[in-house]
Amino acid sequence: MDSNDFLLLSLAVTGIALLISICVSTTGNSTDDKHTSAGWKKFTVRPGVLNGGGDQRALVSGLENGSGELEILSGNIHSFPIKIGHHRRGLLMVIEKPRRSLKSSIRISLLGKPWVQIRPGRKKGIPRLVGAGTRMSEEIPDAGSIRIEGDIASREYEIRVREKLAAAIFQDEEPGDGFKTDGSYRVALPEGLPELPFLALVVGIEVDMAVCGNPARALTLEA
Repeated sequence: MDSNDFLLLSLAVTGIALLISICVSTTGNSTDDKHTSAGWKKFTVRPGVLNGGGDQRALVSGLENGSGELEILSGNIHSFPIKIGHHRRGLLMVIEKPRRSLKSSIRISLLGKPWVQIRPGRKKGIPRLVGAGTRMSEEIPDAGSIRIEGDIASREYEIRVREKLAAAIFQDEEPGDGFKTDGSYRVALPEGLPELPFLALVVGIEVDMAVCGNPARALTLEA
């Protein structure tokens, strides 16, 4: 092997090593983005509580202290409306299913005001999130600014507001959490964003999957 062949071989090996390094780095960053980084607020969602009939009332709990952030005050997926709140702050949100509607839909109200409806979309199996037309506070995003990506049925998806990541929903099988038996999963929110609208949307999607009977569908959003 002459000097030119050796130089070409060295450059090829260096290029391959650099490419592998970039791929590994990119994969690692993707995982961090998916499950969020340190400093995010994490919550546990227990969808089984929506069925009613048990002693457990804490639907959403903070991961740090396990206290009930959102509790079922009355109702369940078999008896609407579902009233959800906090034992100290009272009623915070209401989920309704209109009886007279010819199409399946879920209506979410926040702090006493109608916010959004989850309705079937124009294409079979694809619902849309429709704004209720109510003037909400600036902290509560309107339907047109929200985008959802990922696998909703597997509880592995993201909620974005104007393209910025606002909530990450994911399975996190940590020892002792009972995730394999009770269907619980995580919601992570960045510091500085209001918790209620995003937790309410996650719960509303959960109710929609349970009641409207098509958990594999994706969401399209409409103001």
